[in-house]
Amino acid sequence: MRAFKRALFVGIVLLVGCSGSKEVATEKMAIGWVDRSVLNEPEHQAFKTTFDTVHVDEQFVEMISEIKGDVDITVFFGSWCKDSKRELPHFLKVADKAGISPERIKLYGVDRTKKSADGLTEKYNIQLVPTIIFLKSGVEIGRITETPRTTIEGDMVTILAGARGK
Repeated sequence: MRAFKRALFVGIVLLVGCSGSKEVATEKMAIGWVDRSVLNEPEHQAFKTTFDTVHVDEQFVEMISEIKGDVDITVFFGSWCKDSKRELPHFLKVADKAGISPERIKLYGVDRTKKSADGLTEKYNIQLVPTIIFLKSGVEIGRITETPRTTIEGDMVTILAGARGK
């Protein structure tokens, strides 16, 4: 019975996160392919604030800079989503410090349904945001979905190190 209650609790927590809650947003949503500069606009101030204040693990950043290779990264996020507001700026700061070229990072904003007119969210099976997808020669080598398993930096090292031999 205890296991059932725990599973139920975990399920409810996952549903309440950025899984498509119906609460009304007061901010303008960033939808589709967006330039990173959109995160600096006044209606998306939370992204800039987090970016400016987040601390990154410099040891992991150094490892990432050494193993980053020719990986492209596509990030699906919700400008309305608290997890995206926390994780996307953290990811971008790590990427900047590790010397990952901004041209290798593409941002795609979704609404609460996480369905896109161009079919991209279906192609990549986007169910939770943020989803950070790492691609090598167009093939997915790993992803970070909603929250990292360890940290953004730690998960990036794991994904990029695993791709070196591919």
